[in-house]
Amino acid sequence: MRPGDKVLCINDKNWYKIPVRGICEGLIYTLTEVFECKCGNIYVRLAEVYDFMDMWCPSCNTMEFTTGYYHIERFRKIDQEENSEKETIAEGANEKVVSMVIFPN
Repeated sequence: MRPGDKVLCINDKNWYKIPVRGICEGLIYTLTEVFECKCGNIYVRLAEVYDFMDMWCPSCNTMEFTTGYYHIERFRKIDQEENSEKETIAEGANEKVVSMVIFPN
């Protein structure tokens, strides 16, 4: 994976099955940076998530306050055709939800 690639989040849970802050399983993100920690873990930063927070690398047990990053294994690269198909499905889903809203008399 490289910066600019579109990726699908496939895991947004932590060790306790609680959603990780900033990402959501099933959503598409754009990579802005791919980097390797001093311990060898590969992490990514996302264009859609720009939040400073305390980040922890479990392998080297380091904590730092920085722009959020996520382990690369939480994402799967998607191709352009799959990306446009998912966006079309998402748009259709939003239209259906809006049409189901019932207003009181």
